[in-house]
Amino acid sequence: MNTNQPISDELFGHPKGLFILFFAEMWERFSYYGMRAILTLYMVTSATKLFNPGLGWTNGSALALYGWYTMLVYVMSIPGGILADKFIGQKKAVLVGGLILVAGHGILAVETLWAFYTGLLLIILGVGALKPNISTMVGGLYKQGDPRRDQGFTLFYIGINVGAFLASLIVGAVGETIGWHYGFGLAGFGMLLGQITFVWGGKYLKGIGEPPSKTEGKQNGEDSSFGELLTNLIKSPLQLTITLLLAVASVFLAFRYASGTEVFAYAALGVFLALVFGFLMMIYKDIDSIEKDRFVVLILSFLIVIVFWGAFEQAGGLMNIYTRDKIDRVVSLFYIDALFIVFIGFLAIKTVVDIIKKNDTAKLFALLTVVLTVVYYLLRFYNNVFTNPYEIPASVFQSVNAMFIMIFGTMVGGFWILWAKWGRENSSLFKMAVGTIIMGIGFLFMAKASSDVHQYGDKAALVLLILAYLFHTIGELSASPVALSFITKVAPVKYVSIMMGVYFAATGLGNKVAGSIGESAQAEPIEIGLKSSADLSAFTTIDTLVAKGYDFELVTKGKIENGQLVLAKNGVNVANMFALDAKNETHLKDYLQSIPDQKEYTVITRFGYDGTKAEAVRKGQEKVDYVLYSGSVEVFEVQNKIEFRTFMMIFAFTGAFGILLLLFMKRLKKLTHGAEDVQL
Repeated sequence: MNTNQPISDELFGHPKGLFILFFAEMWERFSYYGMRAILTLYMVTSATKLFNPGLGWTNGSALALYGWYTMLVYVMSIPGGILADKFIGQKKAVLVGGLILVAGHGILAVETLWAFYTGLLLIILGVGALKPNISTMVGGLYKQGDPRRDQGFTLFYIGINVGAFLASLIVGAVGETIGWHYGFGLAGFGMLLGQITFVWGGKYLKGIGEPPSKTEGKQNGEDSSFGELLTNLIKSPLQLTITLLLAVASVFLAFRYASGTEVFAYAALGVFLALVFGFLMMIYKDIDSIEKDRFVVLILSFLIVIVFWGAFEQAGGLMNIYTRDKIDRVVSLFYIDALFIVFIGFLAIKTVVDIIKKNDTAKLFALLTVVLTVVYYLLRFYNNVFTNPYEIPASVFQSVNAMFIMIFGTMVGGFWILWAKWGRENSSLFKMAVGTIIMGIGFLFMAKASSDVHQYGDKAALVLLILAYLFHTIGELSASPVALSFITKVAPVKYVSIMMGVYFAATGLGNKVAGSIGESAQAEPIEIGLKSSADLSAFTTIDTLVAKGYDFELVTKGKIENGQLVLAKNGVNVANMFALDAKNETHLKDYLQSIPDQKEYTVITRFGYDGTKAEAVRKGQEKVDYVLYSGSVEVFEVQNKIEFRTFMMIFAFTGAFGILLLLFMKRLKKLTHGAEDVQL
């Protein structure tokens, strides 16, 4: 690589290759976060809905898959990094990953279940190959000690957030209001643009991210690999026995407590975690006493990562669904105008400040200011997209985090620099603990939102959701940026690369925890059907929908009278029309007696027609058959109570966990043996 790059290869004082990687990653994040914004909403939307149908899954099933999906995206970064480092290099890995992502998003645009699963699998593989390697290429653009390096990564980081911000606004709005598969397709188109940019700009990336040469290898034994650890593990009877016992126990527990296809998924996860634990034991066995102390702190930092992302990643799952159902998203155009004006104003001020400080980001923020101003004008005054009042699509709020990062990123970073100059505690562990606490406080606002929803149809104030995201973002800006640098400081030199892999595994596990928490926040579903003798003529609108095989929702008042189930609607006990087996009826009765002093409950029954038969009914080729209707029951008060308890639990746990870390901070710092003593 030629480190003395000529002026012709620079743009705005940086290598042109930086801007190629900037736009490639921006579009990759556009595709990923765009799809993430609508994924759970698509899964929980009824499959036979009149407009823009989804998969019709229960909230619990959707959140479970969301957890598996986001976990695997991060875990696949490990083989993605190994593939690049050992075989094909970062450049080819990014190219291959991008092509796989284009294919994955393209397949998601197809309206079949096989396409859905295939698309998710390809996206997992694509992100695993692209994400860990494109960041490495940014570092390769600068020689060691180049003062422009930090600014280069800052520009690159802005690209990530610009992509995430635009994705939720555009893909989210298109997916919810026009069609889910149009949204998936638009995300794929964004990825295609990124791939075209990367291929076209390859001439500016010569010598960057090339495959390792055959002469390259370990130097002075200062690098190790997963393969060597596995070999050493096999040769170590004690560690191997513990690993095998953990693997067997994991498989047993998976078959004992999991169900369906998740049995094999949990079994595989258990074996993977057992193997990671075995690797960690081998590393601990190989290092000296000082490194052992640091290793203990390093493992604790991985636990912080799991806790942090387990709470934070509720954004794309539980909070996304909650926003759709229970947040008042109807606003006047005054607030839409104010939001755009404030954000555009911030970008303009940021541009001026960067110009005064002669920061390299000035031109980028100037461009963003102009682009957002034009977009706002076209949406607001040209195409009349916004009505007054306007209901903001739920998925659009996934952009709030990226917007807050761009607004507060510099401020939070500046605060920590000032905090250090004041002589206060400034270690990475301290920032991670404080960040976890601040992020957890955000869930207090979600708990408040849940407590404000007293009855079916109530909506919580939008400001509570915004405040929740604000605290989540400030927590993220405090904790997340320092995690990777902390690993490089305290990890044994020989095992730094492996510890990076374990970090990705911990992040993935945190995402899986997030999905499991969201799943646990859903009351156990009660399955229900319609009897062939059902008479819905008293409910004119519903009767019309049923005659055409469309979905319908029936809200009733439920209670138990003389041991019998009563679901009253317009003076009619509709429970007599429903087909409930003994198990589900008992379950529903238990719900209706679960909250003390609650005399009457709001029971929501949601029905959908057999998807394979619905089209024929709507075309007049078949008559509707009531028994082909099936659905689920939600007891509103019970579900609301579970959500409130979940939000409070996350707040309490993250707060207690962070405070516990602060209480033991001095001891933990002592175990690092000065590795964290960085002078600013």
